[in-house]
Amino acid sequence: MAIALATIRTGTYTSLFTLLTANKPTYTYNSGTLTYTIYSAYPQKNPSFPCIVINKAVIKNPLITMAGTTNDTEIEVTFDYYAKELHGIKAIEAGQDGTMNTIIGNIATFIATDKISPQEDFWSDGVVSPIEDNNQLINTSQSTVRFKLN
Repeated sequence: MAIALATIRTGTYTSLFTLLTANKPTYTYNSGTLTYTIYSAYPQKNPSFPCIVINKAVIKNPLITMAGTTNDTEIEVTFDYYAKELHGIKAIEAGQDGTMNTIIGNIATFIATDKISPQEDFWSDGVVSPIEDNNQLINTSQSTVRFKLN
């Protein structure tokens, strides 16, 4: 379904949530496979790790020029990754790699169906940092994806 300017935030979120839920990143720890859970907000009660939080889209609307033309509407979505520190940085990297590869592998769908295209500075990753939550050490990082509305 095409993402329209009137519903750009919910349309973008729905598209990314549906895609990542169908293609959840995984990694191996102690001979077991762990699969990321996808959330819209960090789970304060009973969090399940590893997890990815899809944050709301940040929209940059174009200005209308004196000639009556506009620039592209920009969409930026940040993903937050959380995994047990015990599992190492590779757990976060597997989440970032899985998310990035899934999105890149579906660029044609984004363009043809959702009517959004990758921007020039399409993907960026943050550093991995430890945090403490409910007396457990968690590694966390972010990735940001950037599209423009066609």
